[in-house]
Amino acid sequence: MPEKAINLESMLRVGTILHGSYRIDRYLSSGGFGNTYVATHIDFDETYAVKEFFMKGVTQRDGNNTSVSVSNREKVEEFKGQLEKFKKEARRLRRLNNPHIVRVHDLFEENGTAYYVMDYVDGENLKDRLKRTGRPMTESEVRLIIPQILDALKTVHDAGIWHLDLKPANIMLEKGGMIKLIDFGASKQYNVQKGGATTGTAISYTPGYAPREQMEQSYEKFGPWTDFYALGGTLYNLLTNQRPPMPTDIDDDRSEDKHLALPLPSTISEKMKALILWMMKTNRNERPDSVLMIREFLDKETGQSPVQKQELSIPEGEETVIEKPRKPESLLKGIPLQELTEKPGGKGNEDGTLEIERDDDIKDVKKVIYIALFLAFILFGCFLGISFIREDSVEENNRVIDKEITINQGKCYYTGDVNKQGIPNGQGYAKFIDGRYYEGPFVDGTMEGENAYFKYENGDIFQGSFLLDQFYKGKYTIHATGEYFEGSFSNGSPLSGKWYDKNGELLETLNQYKE
Repeated sequence: MPEKAINLESMLRVGTILHGSYRIDRYLSSGGFGNTYVATHIDFDETYAVKEFFMKGVTQRDGNNTSVSVSNREKVEEFKGQLEKFKKEARRLRRLNNPHIVRVHDLFEENGTAYYVMDYVDGENLKDRLKRTGRPMTESEVRLIIPQILDALKTVHDAGIWHLDLKPANIMLEKGGMIKLIDFGASKQYNVQKGGATTGTAISYTPGYAPREQMEQSYEKFGPWTDFYALGGTLYNLLTNQRPPMPTDIDDDRSEDKHLALPLPSTISEKMKALILWMMKTNRNERPDSVLMIREFLDKETGQSPVQKQELSIPEGEETVIEKPRKPESLLKGIPLQELTEKPGGKGNEDGTLEIERDDDIKDVKKVIYIALFLAFILFGCFLGISFIREDSVEENNRVIDKEITINQGKCYYTGDVNKQGIPNGQGYAKFIDGRYYEGPFVDGTMEGENAYFKYENGDIFQGSFLLDQFYKGKYTIHATGEYFEGSFSNGSPLSGKWYDKNGELLETLNQYKE
């Protein structure tokens, strides 16, 4: 719930039944033209979000706390016009069938106003995410979501619609890692006769995300490039946690790369900088004019998409698929992983990947390591006069060892970095009570980041990136059959990619994205 004060008198009461089917369960959010609630469909016991048209400063809730009326008679016509616009927004969303666009299921008028029912997104918008984490997103994180946003925009633009309010607050991130584009209140239809946008009313915009043609209300100059400018501003905000500059600020920067107006961290690749600069060109004719152009620009880097580039490259075959969790010594003692896994001589495969030794060889190495560490520990303790009484965990320098804690995914024994509150934050590994094992990055107790390793008790293995405690992009291997899936995931299940048998032969191509 937002931190700012909420006027409860303008909200529907919990338990209110709408359209004979939807029970209001709780308030979700508000904007200048509506309130949004979480509701349950009584007959089907399904959860939805319900948006109610309610104009701040124009409408009021009557004595029954349900009906809506116009408080100022002079605003009646304005109310009617905006109400039609609200219903038009719902109809536009209804036509857009894409997994990355929130879906509208119902539209009706009641209580003197209108409502539309849409998907309830269990997650957070990217603006709130930045606020929660207190840090910018990494380029790797941003590259994971770019293809999803582009996929949504392609569907929007193919339908002859411009979103016109793309920004982090209007991009939802589900717990399973799926991106959803929301809030089409500012969207406009393409004008077939004149080009640009069809509109009879002024278009609102968000400073920093709106290009010059939108700020000047030059409807005839609107196009896909208008949304791409906002996408560039969105990427800049995600990578810096700073509001994007105004078009005039960009123009005033005479440097070729606009580094004064658009400063980016040194860790950001030249490719990403070039993409943002291209999309935020103040001259609309110099921006990309289609999703295809942006995809081609990204693909030129390696011949594959940036997301594909992040997939782990693990040779196939019995000796190269990891059948045991990567050893915790690589985290506990700072010993490089390759020193535990390379063949004698320290050389990897020709393709740059490492060959994994069989378990017996690793056990021999472990024995030597444990003996050496144990002797060093005893000698050091004797020197300081330390009593060797084992505690449940050792805490030092924001790091814990084998500490029993409970995180989102359950109770586990955790070793790794923690924040000031003792919550996993950084690199670490967790051994869950039920036999699951995770090694990789954490963000405030949430499994999130790249190069993660996860193993189920039955031997199934996932290697790749996590987002909000869920598989996001990578490789999932079924221990019992040797079959594996490589691609993207949603809510822990394969979404788009390919299934292979244990010999690497293609079994099935799965693609739930709309191309």
